[in-house]
Amino acid sequence: MASGTNSSVGGGGRTSAALLPLPGGRALNPWLALIALLFGFFMSLLDATIVNIALTDIETSLKTDLTTVSWVLNAYNLVFAVLLVTMGRFADQFGRKRLFMLGMILFSVGSLLCAISPSIGFLIAARAIQAIGAAALNPVSLAIITVIFPPQKRGAAFGIWGALAGVASAIGPVLGGFLVQTFDWRAIFFVNLPFCIVGLYMVYLFVPESKDPEASRRIDLGGLVTLTAGMFCLVLAIIQGNDWGWTSSGTLGLLAGGVAGLVLFMVIETRIAQPILDFTLFKFRSFTMVNITMFMFSVAVTGVFLLLVLYFINARHLSELDAAYALLPLPIASFFVSGLSGRFSNKVNPRWQGIAGMVFLTIGFLLLATLDAQSSYFDVAWRSVILGIAVGLCFTSFPTMVLGEIPHSKLGVGSGTFNTARQIGFALGVAILISLFTGQIKDNIPVATANAIQIVNSDTRLPAQVKSGITGALQAASAQASDSNSRNSNQFDLTALANQIPNGQALKPELARLQGQIGEQFTTATVKSFTFTWLVSAVVAFIGLITAFFVRTPSRAANSAHWENQNLQDKPTVVDVA
Repeated sequence: MASGTNSSVGGGGRTSAALLPLPGGRALNPWLALIALLFGFFMSLLDATIVNIALTDIETSLKTDLTTVSWVLNAYNLVFAVLLVTMGRFADQFGRKRLFMLGMILFSVGSLLCAISPSIGFLIAARAIQAIGAAALNPVSLAIITVIFPPQKRGAAFGIWGALAGVASAIGPVLGGFLVQTFDWRAIFFVNLPFCIVGLYMVYLFVPESKDPEASRRIDLGGLVTLTAGMFCLVLAIIQGNDWGWTSSGTLGLLAGGVAGLVLFMVIETRIAQPILDFTLFKFRSFTMVNITMFMFSVAVTGVFLLLVLYFINARHLSELDAAYALLPLPIASFFVSGLSGRFSNKVNPRWQGIAGMVFLTIGFLLLATLDAQSSYFDVAWRSVILGIAVGLCFTSFPTMVLGEIPHSKLGVGSGTFNTARQIGFALGVAILISLFTGQIKDNIPVATANAIQIVNSDTRLPAQVKSGITGALQAASAQASDSNSRNSNQFDLTALANQIPNGQALKPELARLQGQIGEQFTTATVKSFTFTWLVSAVVAFIGLITAFFVRTPSRAANSAHWENQNLQDKPTVVDVA
């Protein structure tokens, strides 16, 4: 048993938790605590996107295909999404600092296992372990920030939290590209370890312990199992739909299992006293609408963080590092806007910031969909800036609103629910958009191949034997491209044939001209495949824009008065964290 300084958060009920003294009798400095929390939070988000740039390198190194290697993303996002609410609940039950530190340890162990993975199966399993730790970092960091900052400073703290979220998600491919190009894909996991060690020590020193002393320590196993099973079936069905067929028994069975699991989860959660997900939170309109909007945002924004990387690599044929540099306008815009948004959070209604963010997101995707094979890098860059503005506004505004109305005792599960909506959106976004993209590639690349073969056969300057060799190579490349690694479809060097055939040097200019025509066919087909997925992202973002209009924010004056009244009226609460 230990006593601490009373703490309260606007939005409900009597204060039910206190902050324990810091080690060594240090006085609480919320800004130092925030810096400590951001170490783990930043790394957990960074690893959700840093892998994007390394997918092709992992695919080659571990001798697998894109569908399988996408599980390096899906395993992380799925486990992350499924456990966020549970971890938020555990934090309320057993101590927020305690769970955050446990999460950092698990994340570090998972990162080390990822770095030494000998096979794709081992890597996927290690990513799941890493995600278990990450699931404890996101919701708990948001809950602790809400506890240690009073309302008049919380907006700035959320602004920093949101800015770092945006930067981590956007800069992941940049850092990943540098590490992959300079070392190899394993470096993207080794880099986590020193940051986690420093962050763990800082959390121990500067972050106070808190929890809900009224929460039962009973674990909702039924809810955990049904939620996990339901989400797993749903995401797997979406991922495998193209390969298995959307009307196949396997896909339909998984979809049915996913729906059944989620329905059973809701039935269980409404009938027990201490559920993982407290559905009474959804009686608060802003909480409900922010979660729906954030879910739509997350599904759509996968079209930036993953597909834009693949666009630069597959459609524009850049290296991983060059693709990472090409993405820089987006994180720079996101960071700049996030900082401004946090600074003016007490002057500008976050609701309007969130609406503006969804407007920019919808417009940004519609503009991406207008790109064609002749578009320049500048055409992509200024569109990326619009999307970066959207990310910055959304990541700083929605966290400010989501916890504004809910009771203090529900902070952990409330922030866990918010982060779950976001992460389920990311998981489904990867599954849906990769599925749509690979489906488009399978439709468009054979058309490009047929056009290219027609171009070759109509060439009157090449011997029949040379044309036959080129068409065979095109057909082989087309089969490989159907696995969505389409950059290989037009990267073989036709001019090399000049060194392999009699009098080949005389044909070299014609072969170079022919290669340009063939490459244009495949580039057009690849860009067309991205166009469809970006249009889908725009539709999803527009749905999120509609729900954002129904969000309302509690009065700042009322919120501050609530804080002050609680501090004047409530006695310091004793918290048992044993």
